[in-house]
Order: sequence, then C-alpha cells, then structure tokens
Amino acid sequence: MGVLIAPIGDGEIHRVDDPNGKPGNLACWYVCHLDGVPSCTFGNWRTGERYSVSAGGISCEITARELRAESIARDHRRKTVLLSAQAQTARRAQSLWESSEPASALHPYLTRKQLPVLSIRVMGGWLLMPMWDIAGTLVNIQRIDNSGNKRFLKDGRITGCFSLVGAASLPTSGRLYVAEGWATAATVYAQTRLPAVAAMNAGNLKPVAMALQQRYPELDLILAADNDHRTPGNPGITKATEAAQAVGGGLVWPQSCGDDCTCTDFNDVANCRRAS
Repeated sequence: MGVLIAPIGDGEIHRVDDPNGKPGNLACWYVCHLDGVPSCTFGNWRTGERYSVSAGGISCEITARELRAESIARDHRRKTVLLSAQAQTARRAQSLWESSEPASALHPYLTRKQLPVLSIRVMGGWLLMPMWDIAGTLVNIQRIDNSGNKRFLKDGRITGCFSLVGAASLPTSGRLYVAEGWATAATVYAQTRLPAVAAMNAGNLKPVAMALQQRYPELDLILAADNDHRTPGNPGITKATEAAQAVGGGLVWPQSCGDDCTCTDFNDVANCRRAS
C-alpha cells in the first residue's frame, strides 16, 4: 500500500497515514504479533484492503471476521500462558514460605529501619514479605536483602495484591491503612495499632484499594501516601490521591522534617525524629 513504517509488535492496532490522502488521515492500520510465528495484519479502512504476512513471507487478503478471530485466539493463548506462569509462581511462593523461618528483629534491614517483626519470615538472609490476593491466597513474595534491595518472584501476581501487617487476617470493617511499601505499613501499624496493607508500589495503590472496597465495603480505607516532595509531580501523593478518590477513602502523608529534609515516607520521618 506504499506505507513505510517501523512496526510495533505488541499485538495492538496502530494507525498510520495513507500516503495517497491528506496528512493526518490515519486511514491505514496494522497489527503485529511476535509470539509464535511472527506475523502482521494490515489494511486500509478507506479502500477496504486487508492483508496478512507471516515470517514465511506469504501474504493474502483476509476478511474482518478472520482478523477478529485471529486476535481473539492470540489473546486467549497469551492469557492462558500468563495464568499458568502465575499459578506456578504461587506454588513456589507457598513452598518458600513453608520452608523459611520466622524473621529475627536483628536482621540488618529491620534494625536499620527500626521495624518490628510482623508476620514475616527469612531464608538465606532474605526477608520474605508475603503477598496475598483479596481471597487470602498467597500469590507472590517480595524478598528484601540486608541492604534493602527488593525482588519479587518472577511471573508472580502483583496488581491488586498486598502484604498484610498487624493482623492475622483482613478485617471486614473498621479502619484499614493502605500504604505503598512494607516498611511504611509496619510504621503506620506501630504508631496507630491499626492494621495496614502494603501495595508494594505506588501504581498498585488504586487496584488494592478498589479490591478491598469491593470485597469489604464496610472498611474505612485510609491511604498512607509517600511524600515524594523532591520528585517532580510527587508520584507518591498523586497515586495515593487517585486511589483515595476511587474508593472515597481518607488520605494522609508525612510532613517534611525541615528545609533540607530528604524523608519521603512515614518510616523515614519516624527515624529522622528519633535521631534528632
């Protein structure tokens, strides 16, 4: 069709200009898949042309129905592979959890952060923070080494999952804090004696809050944001605000300790104030 592009192989529809039309017409489109046998489907909405080309170099005109069927089949295969990988990681997480030992308050990360031992375990020097889904199933583990480096298990679920601090099981009503990191959640619990969950990253605050509200609508959710005051846009407060607005929850964040303060979360501020 005379269109020169550098195709993106992400399985999504991308639109480009028909060179025979006015600039910005976006009449042409393509979809490229790199899984299995690499292939691209492309066409022109204006003329109705549709073609498919694979790694074998064979192209032919196809129908819109065939295009939809192929897309649905690829999505199904991709989802099946993803679910299988997540299930395998959940089994590994359960095995690691059962084979590990209760953590000691003398672990370097806990002593540096001045954190209590709260339902976490240790294996080979790594702290193990369990991640649960809303149904109470262990689906992943965040590992933290002596220096504070953090790793999730490969292919494990994260979105909408969390680590629970300060309770044996999720409460069904009352106040529950939703924090970004485990250290923040543990600090909030130590200060309030109320349970908290750690979403493990700012982008997961909203999915976690929404999952909690949908399952337990009687919960009083309070987002305990990181205050990334030295980062443009303050992503900690921004993401926590989005989560709080989505569930009609409360929002709190730590105030800076002074003009030169580098503290960003409740744990940082608590330790800074102890030192001063």
